[in-house]
Amino acid sequence: MIDILSGLNERQRQAVMITDGPLLIFAGAGSGKTRVLTRKIAYLLQQKKTTAHRILAVTFTNKAAKEMQGRVAEILGSGNTVNIGTFHSIGARILRNEKRIEGYSADFTIYDTKDQKSVITESLKYLELDTKMYAPSLVSHYIGEQKQQLLLPADAAKRTNNDFMKEKLAEIYFEYNKRLQANNAYDFDDLLMRPILMFREHPETAEKYRHRWDYILVDEYQDTNHVQFQLVKLFSEVSKNICVVGDDDQSIYGWRGADISNILDFEKTFPKAQIVKLEQNYRSTKNIIEAASAMIKGNGHRAEKSLWTAREEGDKILHKECERDYKESDYIAKEIRYSGKPLRDFAILYRTNAQSRLLEESLRNLGVRYVLVGGVKFYERKEIKDILAYLNILINSRDVISLKRAVKTPSRGIGEGSIKKLEDFAIQTQRTLWEAMQYPQEAGLSIAISQRVNSFMNMMESLKSQISKMAPSEFVMEILEQSQLLFEYQDKKDPELRERFENQNEFLNGVKMFETYNPDAKIEDFLQEVSLQTDIDQWEDSSDAVTLMTVHSAKGLEFKHVFISGMEEGLFPLERTRMNPKELEEERRLFYVAITRAMKNVTITSTLQRMRYGSLMGATPSTFISEIPEEFLKKDLMRKKRTFTSVSQDFTSRKSADSFFVNERPKKRPESAISPINPPKPGSITVGDRVAHKMFGKGKVRSIIRSSQVLLKITFDNGIEKTIAEKFVEKT
Repeated sequence: MIDILSGLNERQRQAVMITDGPLLIFAGAGSGKTRVLTRKIAYLLQQKKTTAHRILAVTFTNKAAKEMQGRVAEILGSGNTVNIGTFHSIGARILRNEKRIEGYSADFTIYDTKDQKSVITESLKYLELDTKMYAPSLVSHYIGEQKQQLLLPADAAKRTNNDFMKEKLAEIYFEYNKRLQANNAYDFDDLLMRPILMFREHPETAEKYRHRWDYILVDEYQDTNHVQFQLVKLFSEVSKNICVVGDDDQSIYGWRGADISNILDFEKTFPKAQIVKLEQNYRSTKNIIEAASAMIKGNGHRAEKSLWTAREEGDKILHKECERDYKESDYIAKEIRYSGKPLRDFAILYRTNAQSRLLEESLRNLGVRYVLVGGVKFYERKEIKDILAYLNILINSRDVISLKRAVKTPSRGIGEGSIKKLEDFAIQTQRTLWEAMQYPQEAGLSIAISQRVNSFMNMMESLKSQISKMAPSEFVMEILEQSQLLFEYQDKKDPELRERFENQNEFLNGVKMFETYNPDAKIEDFLQEVSLQTDIDQWEDSSDAVTLMTVHSAKGLEFKHVFISGMEEGLFPLERTRMNPKELEEERRLFYVAITRAMKNVTITSTLQRMRYGSLMGATPSTFISEIPEEFLKKDLMRKKRTFTSVSQDFTSRKSADSFFVNERPKKRPESAISPINPPKPGSITVGDRVAHKMFGKGKVRSIIRSSQVLLKITFDNGIEKTIAEKFVEKT
């Protein structure tokens, strides 16, 4: 018992030792909430309040779930396996175990966002609707909203209120869901919605889950949406033992349905609830904590907390103002490159993914290693999606999306026209596409193409028969060899193809590692884990590299030194939030999260001018910076403070930019203004020079080719790379 409670402060011990009834733990940033949760699980077992299999702990990422499982094992030994998982993995487990949803079997596939959009595109094509008017991203957002409100297509159709657009969206939703069912596939939202609808339809199943667990523990409770709230409420209805941990000041997912009132109204929902506030921060210096705490008080809709730390005072937060966006990224890269500190200690955070381009370029130019979180995810790379397609269809033969991908990769001479004939034949004969492909000639295919289809299906049937006879990693290797996927990129000289081959090997390594830690697991279990991966689950913090990520992705992480870039009005906070008090408060919470990721130093950067939407625009520092008290802030501003109008300046314009300065006319023409000068003499431009082009704007010369004329390879500020004759550019 001493071991379990040792090292905890008074509030943490209190949170651990309250075992009966509803408990809300307000856990401020860096206050040790994971430690409290794992010690609480250990305490419940040590006190014999329950057994391991009757505890359910819910997290938001697989990474957090694994960390929690590992910590519990360290305290109590590996034999004490608690039910720890994400909401989505728990939902998937329930759906596989119960098999109560009509039209679905336990071997269903979980579609990621790309697969989901493929089904939406097919639905639009079938309904003969324009993808420009009904963009797949718009339709996906609409469907997600309906499912978060627990509305199936028929329910959504009743709520259109004669709105033509909504009627069409409901029609698409109906077709989309029909195709999902035909494919025996669920999307992410289904994994939460479907269990609740199943519980409503089958009260006896719901009753089983009301009695299933004695203790429910929920991490990051402030990020729960309506559906997740309904699940944990049902799970705890009998025992009443629900412990939620969270911080309303870090509620940043309202845009995807998270409801901050779930945590703020906890006492109303769960009468007689006890509340414990963890307010001691173990992560950051006093200056960082004081600055963040003062700034977040600008929000009115929050629970009162007094975060504090016993750590050193530390450096003030630095606000560095740069003239241009590319100079901002160069400044950050140089600060890191010449700091003399390990690269892994640094994180560069930004509001939107698009901001990473210039930062990546500056880091590359200085030879600084970095890892980008939120780029192309490993499991969404083409060569990996190809392997997953084979695995999915071999387990779930109704998965049309995976089957169509597998039959075309590698190329077998079976084109879109042939697949269309097979699909039509499947519809006419009421078969699945998998079944229809066993009768290619009856579907109207030529003898030559029928032979190719038969060859493919024979291979697939052979593989299907080996699933249960091999370890997961052996089975994946068998697929790679028989399908010829292994030889598509092997021994290629092209670096990109070579990288694809290495990614195939890394996938195989991942399967091998999975079966090492889960010796009894099947390939279906590995597939489920992969399908529910997030950006953070794939991020490795062990390599010595700078981490680039959005603030949303940084939630729950910590770094010694943090740069928060692009702190400007219209960018952070986003323009659309400025007139909406609720959304503006969420943007402020997002800034709070960014600041509190830092252990030692925070540098905030902003610019006077930034390229946006193809135009050079004036920028002003974010209002959030001004909410940090002066005593916690150090400013490094431009020597001559210049205020810009909100008017954008087209970067191809040859007009004087002087009119864009309101308070003071600059003595020197700004760099953005391109003066009408004579073309440079041949050979007068060198590598590294700044140049301007009438169509593409300004950029930097990367290399020069001298032949019958001088050609310049230029990287333009808007991201475009072109090779252009010297006579068509101007040196700036």
